[in-house]
Amino acid sequence: MKRNIIAIVATALMGMTAFSAVAQTNVSLDYGVKAGLNLSSMILSDDFNVLETEVKPGADFGGFMRINLHENFAIQPELEFYYRGTGLKAEAGPVSLENKINQWGMQIPVYALGKVELGKGQFYGGVGPYFGVGFSAKTDDIEFGVFKKDPIDLYEEYNDKSALQRWDVGIACQLGYEFANGIQINAGYKYGFINQVDDLKSTVNDVASRFGTSLKDDSYKANASVFTIGMGYRF
Repeated sequence: MKRNIIAIVATALMGMTAFSAVAQTNVSLDYGVKAGLNLSSMILSDDFNVLETEVKPGADFGGFMRINLHENFAIQPELEFYYRGTGLKAEAGPVSLENKINQWGMQIPVYALGKVELGKGQFYGGVGPYFGVGFSAKTDDIEFGVFKKDPIDLYEEYNDKSALQRWDVGIACQLGYEFANGIQINAGYKYGFINQVDDLKSTVNDVASRFGTSLKDDSYKANASVFTIGMGYRF
């Protein structure tokens, strides 16, 4: 796993370096950093009859390279690291259990970016695909009365399956404003196309069975949904 992550980071950095090397006189490159707050959850299919997710705050940080192809258009690849805290709530009759997924990972969005002068600064907006990989995903301690269970490692594999899918691919969009001094404010949204459930049903049923209930069938899906707001600086 560590080798895969190193390879992904190295590929992203080499790609950025390659862009720099082949840049022509009519193409300019800018670099910057950004950080902010994320509000993450998962959009669940109706089959999760006893489980729902809640939006919880997290954080992300990273850097970007802006490839200016025209005064009003650019390609902007980014390398971001994140912490996400997705809330979980299971209800079965009078019994209610709450927990949280603590997830650390990395993602590489690539935006097609439009930009226009506005006031003394610049308004910009972009959309494009992203690729992500999770490093770690664990629940909090599970406690209910005298019942207590240690945090569950959702990436730990049993019979070649884990509770959550480590990889993700989706669509990302962002809007922002850059002041004349290079400081940016921005907001964005990411939606994952890949079902994040690998074998989450087994994990949920392990807990839900203690309360005399279970998931109904196997047609269960969970897609990442993340809102972000933050600041950046373009050098």
